[in-house]
Amino acid sequence: MSQQNRPWKVLAEKNFGLFWVSLLVSSIGNQLSHVAIGWQIYELTNSPLQLGLTGVFRALPVVVFSLTGGVLADRVDRRRLLIFTQTVAMMLALLLAVLTHSGWVHVWHIYAITFLTGAATTFDLPARTALIPSLVARENLSNAFALNVTLRQTATLVGPFFAGVLIAALGLSGSYFVNAGSYLGVIVCLIAMRVRATEAPAKKESTWQAMKGGLGFVGGHSVILGLLVMDTCVNVFSAHRLMAPVFARDILDVGPQGLGALLGAPAIGALIGSSLIIGMGTPKKSGRLLLWVTAVYALLLCAFAVSRSFALSLLICFFIGALDSIGETLRVTLIQLVTPDAMRGRVQSLVHIFVFGIPLLGQGPMGALGSALGAPGAVFIGGLLGLAVVAGASFKVPAIKRFETARSQRSEVV
Repeated sequence: MSQQNRPWKVLAEKNFGLFWVSLLVSSIGNQLSHVAIGWQIYELTNSPLQLGLTGVFRALPVVVFSLTGGVLADRVDRRRLLIFTQTVAMMLALLLAVLTHSGWVHVWHIYAITFLTGAATTFDLPARTALIPSLVARENLSNAFALNVTLRQTATLVGPFFAGVLIAALGLSGSYFVNAGSYLGVIVCLIAMRVRATEAPAKKESTWQAMKGGLGFVGGHSVILGLLVMDTCVNVFSAHRLMAPVFARDILDVGPQGLGALLGAPAIGALIGSSLIIGMGTPKKSGRLLLWVTAVYALLLCAFAVSRSFALSLLICFFIGALDSIGETLRVTLIQLVTPDAMRGRVQSLVHIFVFGIPLLGQGPMGALGSALGAPGAVFIGGLLGLAVVAGASFKVPAIKRFETARSQRSEVV
């Protein structure tokens, strides 16, 4: 590993290092809260349907507020916006803790707080991602975004473990108080942080004009639009997580413990994948590598669909997670490299809609396909459709495979 690609070089940049560590603690707190909310909803209702509605209330703000959040991230000081959103999230966590501790909590309280927290997150995430280029040197961007993926996957692994321990030891209200406290580190870090000056908007424009500007920029940039459409389609067709309970119970016959392993293996793979990207830095031919990574990911979905061995399925899930994190890091880095600073918030909000919101909505049609063809058939067809999308992107948007990060271009790639 070369000296310049060592991950601690970017973590040693004081502002980014403090920001990353504080966000890791906060993200673990969020995962703790997600587990506690699920447990509480089921205890209150004994209804799988009402348990599932928590996901709907998390997804709705993504579609409703993301574009507005992106516009705001491009108009105001991103550090101050993050202080505000983190404070709002902390107050909502405290409210849920107090309601639960007092015994006054009802299911609609939990749904409302889940929705409002999701709304705060849609303003938080564009600003958070758009702030990173102001905290690190340009040559360290790939490492910074890879560490961002590592942060999320680490929280996904560690958070549920701590949730079980804390819920047993402190109860639901105590767990919510711990989550509220986890936001303090981010808020203190943001207050103390010194951020490099960024480009000011060229002109004052209405919110609608700003949204149109963001949509126009993405729609007119073949690399960004091609990457978003490709990644969104592949994510929509990736039904392996949605169908994991079916595989665990009916196909591999491994029960709930096996289900946990099938869902945990991709997270472990993602940690390894992001570590690989950190180790090698930003590859010169990032666009071509991204196409290959996504194609192999789709092939592995087909392999998972036909596997009847639990050990082989776990291995496949591990590599699916590794390739997913590598692809995500490459995509985010490429998009950030070609996006001017004044557009980062709006572009990231569109990324959030494409990569997180639309795939959540796409789970309905994939579930229907699974009902019609069976889980293996749905996952296999999803993998084939993913391959077709990658082939189409390579053919229709050749600028992606010609993109080289060494150019550090910000203009359209023809």
